[in-house]
Amino acid sequence: MNGASATEGGSRSGRAGGVLFALVRCWAAGAAVHVVSGYVISHGLVDLLSTDERLDVFAWRLALRHVPVLLTTVLTVLAAARTLPGERRTSRPLYLSASLAVPLAALGYGYAASQVSGMEGVLMPAVTLATGAVVGLSVDRLMDDTDAESSQAAPYAWRDAGAGAAAYLGGISVAAGVVAALAGTGAVG
Repeated sequence: MNGASATEGGSRSGRAGGVLFALVRCWAAGAAVHVVSGYVISHGLVDLLSTDERLDVFAWRLALRHVPVLLTTVLTVLAAARTLPGERRTSRPLYLSASLAVPLAALGYGYAASQVSGMEGVLMPAVTLATGAVVGLSVDRLMDDTDAESSQAAPYAWRDAGAGAAAYLGGISVAAGVVAALAGTGAVG
């Protein structure tokens, strides 16, 4: 009886270690995508197109500040969610904590590091986080449905039959590079 409880305790700690490793892996993927896509988008697009006159108008602020943050949040949530192993995805708290920890930490850091002023400064980051999280999780679920349909037709089932985080990041990098090149030549302005 004593040996059985020791084995049960060992398997419980092994499961907890596996869960922690899965979470850390998701957070690392999300953080990497968040930093790289945020940098590429902000320096490749926003810095080239923003001027003081444009930032005085709400529509331009929305396009140059909040939409890029929304896109970064979508990519971050999607990368973190796709990194979570299939056997761990059935636990909703684990799935949500793996997917949303990095964007929530970035939101908290943004509030702490910046001088938040006005309703726009308080509400828009929360709105972009909520919208980006919903879109990212929805795309992840759609990709799961597509993977499930394709695995029924094929004799083998690969979970990552679609594009991975590196492919998404590469696509965003290419798109941001094209926009940056157009903005650098003056074709956009």
